[in-house]
Amino acid sequence: MHSAPPRAHRFPEWLLRDVALNVAVAAAYLVVGHASLAAATEHRAVSSLWPPSGIALFAIIRFGPRLWPGVALAAYLLNSSVGIPAIGSLMIAAGDTLEALIGARLVQRVWESREGPKRLRDVVALAVLAGGLSTAVAATIGVGTLLITHATTMATAASLWLVWWTGDAVGVLVVSPMLFAWSHPEAPRAAHPPRRLEVVLALIGLVVITDVLFARWGMLSFAVFPLVGWIALRLGMRGASTAVLVVTLVASLRTLAGYGPFTTLSPTANLFALQLFLALLAIKGLSFAALQDEARLSEASLRRSEERYRTLAQHLPNGCVVLFDDALRLVLVEGPAVAAAGFVKEEVEGRTLDEIFQPAHAAVLSRPFRDALRGHDVEFEFDYHGASYLVRALPLAGQTASGAAGMALALDVTERDAAQREVAESRARLQRLSRLLLTAQEDERRRMAREVHDELGQALTAVKIGLSASLQRAQRRGSLDSERHVRTAAATVDQAIESVQRIVLALRPGVLDNLGPIAAIEHAAQQFGERSGITVSLDLPPEPLLLDTERATALYRTVQESLTNVLRHANARTVSVTLRLDDDELHLRVVDDGRGIGDDQLRNPRSMGILGMRERAAACGGWLTLSRPAGGGTMVTMTMPLHPAARSLEPA
Repeated sequence: MHSAPPRAHRFPEWLLRDVALNVAVAAAYLVVGHASLAAATEHRAVSSLWPPSGIALFAIIRFGPRLWPGVALAAYLLNSSVGIPAIGSLMIAAGDTLEALIGARLVQRVWESREGPKRLRDVVALAVLAGGLSTAVAATIGVGTLLITHATTMATAASLWLVWWTGDAVGVLVVSPMLFAWSHPEAPRAAHPPRRLEVVLALIGLVVITDVLFARWGMLSFAVFPLVGWIALRLGMRGASTAVLVVTLVASLRTLAGYGPFTTLSPTANLFALQLFLALLAIKGLSFAALQDEARLSEASLRRSEERYRTLAQHLPNGCVVLFDDALRLVLVEGPAVAAAGFVKEEVEGRTLDEIFQPAHAAVLSRPFRDALRGHDVEFEFDYHGASYLVRALPLAGQTASGAAGMALALDVTERDAAQREVAESRARLQRLSRLLLTAQEDERRRMAREVHDELGQALTAVKIGLSASLQRAQRRGSLDSERHVRTAAATVDQAIESVQRIVLALRPGVLDNLGPIAAIEHAAQQFGERSGITVSLDLPPEPLLLDTERATALYRTVQESLTNVLRHANARTVSVTLRLDDDELHLRVVDDGRGIGDDQLRNPRSMGILGMRERAAACGGWLTLSRPAGGGTMVTMTMPLHPAARSLEPA
């Protein structure tokens, strides 16, 4: 048997990819760096224009910090090639690598993606954080290294640091934006994008004009600024970054050849003036392009929003969607409710509220619309020509060129309001009917109590009188059997009289009508305690209350029903009844220490006792709640307003 040959070792794909990227970055850094050293006038290792700084920043941001070895290797080889000692080359390479890493870290805290500057704030971050701060790190380490290795002197250190710093800064501002712009697909532009011929002619014209200005009319060299600005507005970030690079190359070559406005001072001053010129040109061109891209993206976002809102509005039954700007001009109007209100959307779009509505209606809409522009979410109802609309105004910041916009959703709720009014009227009728039924019930109880008391009570009393007479005769005759039968009958009559009294009390206690609700509650609590053995504590006003019949009955019946429920369901040992008078309201609370009412009992529609208590409270303009206190048991709370005639009686 032959064993299988060992499998060849394969490197991970990510490692091969990273090695390839590092090699590519190092190669680009070396090639461009050697070409840039032609502009080294102050020192053989310090160029007044250093594009490799832009290449390194782009590589670290675009592909991540794992490309720092390529930057460090290229920087080391480049400095070694111009005669810098090994230790010096290593320190300068460390400074150049830190410059790229720090700059990338700082700008990525501001940028939203790795695709380069897209907004004005991105351009500012690139100029200040990467072009200003991180390049100072490389310049400081580099000049310090040259001093340590005796490659320069203190007399020239300051001017050398300035040239190093500004050269790296110009490289960051000129090279990295162009690499970002051309390494990503360009977003779709406006309806009339520039043609290729226009792009070619614009760049050729820029080269010719820049060369002519620097070669013959150096004092007019700033005339390239408006041309670069136009290219930025017309061609976007790609055009702006390419135009800045073109001007940089032409201006640098002409200046090194002794032409242009930056040749009349000392070499250091000339280089600084050129670098300042190029930095300002780059910042202006990139800023114009970023502003144009922001406006274009905002317009595209607005168009997408309009399409979404139009689609939404077209599917809204009896509704519409309105977009408006900070001048309260209707940017978009869509939906079935527009035509139903008598408008034509093509006629109202582009007009303000004051131009569409009468002053009264415009004033009603203007205030919530302005609140929406301030960032508030406002909901209100708007009546127009017999129809009712539920309107919700929302902020849509940054959706228009003015920077603020709002959206209003309107629904025709005329039918809903009519249905709600009908429901409210039906509820009111039911409440009136319930009140009438409760009143009729109390009246019937009062009548039955009176008839039972008068008719049956009198009859039983007469029977008892007759039995008493029969008992006396039986005692005189000495008939023990007759006496025993008469006494039994008399006891039965006494029980019947007690039952009648109890029935009369349950139907309508006379103490309620004669002495008021306070006395009636005290009497009911006493009877309940005697009958059930449950301790009842009372906390009632010391003075009687003058209440109308309806409120007095509701108060008494609530206490009566609560005590009945305690006896039937609570298994309690104590009950407390509290009545408080607070300004123009009565507060009743009945609390027991029993097992507590269950959720099913609270939601049970057949709990007629609870429903009756709530109906009585509602009929008096109050409300009733049931809850379980933290310590257990059940608490019944009723709050109702006092009758205007109700007051506490002052003692005489």
